[in-house]
Amino acid sequence: MKEKTAKIIRILTTAPVFAAILCSLLYALVPGSFASAGHYLAALGFLAALPLLAYPISLMIPPLRRKGRDGQRDLAVAFSVAGYIGGFLFAMLGGGTTTEKVLFGTYLISGVGIAVCTLLHFKASGHSCGCSGPIAMLALYANPWFLIGYVLLTPIFWASKKLGRHSAAQLFAGAAIPVLAMLLCRLIFLPA
Repeated sequence: MKEKTAKIIRILTTAPVFAAILCSLLYALVPGSFASAGHYLAALGFLAALPLLAYPISLMIPPLRRKGRDGQRDLAVAFSVAGYIGGFLFAMLGGGTTTEKVLFGTYLISGVGIAVCTLLHFKASGHSCGCSGPIAMLALYANPWFLIGYVLLTPIFWASKKLGRHSAAQLFAGAAIPVLAMLLCRLIFLPA
């Protein structure tokens, strides 16, 4: 029963789920965070829909299907980084707001950070990264009370440990990457 619960937690806490929640809350709670409703929908596409496509596609490609969870993870990271690059270019070239630039810059740097860690055979947790970044961003842009959301890392850490997916170091690294990325992006994109 505990293993089944852990699997359900892992499914519900993928980075695209938290990205969709983040974009929707920014759009609803922080007027002007997106240049338009179209920019909000584009953010959902780049940050949520595209990365989620990796899971069904990985089942359709035999070599990836044979790799199991590792194949899914590799494709999810690739699709996520592609979405982050596309979103960042869209925000930069398409008249995105400062918030959009910080949003997409944070996801891009975080995605590259997770990808580099993967290439170095250190699987920093995408789940903890995908939860931590939105919480930090909502705390910064909407309301500091969103920091309470860090309690959500508890079931993510438990589920990851229960299923043997990540070490504590990988979980904490995943949680730290987007916070550092967001702070960097704020320095870069904040108007002087």
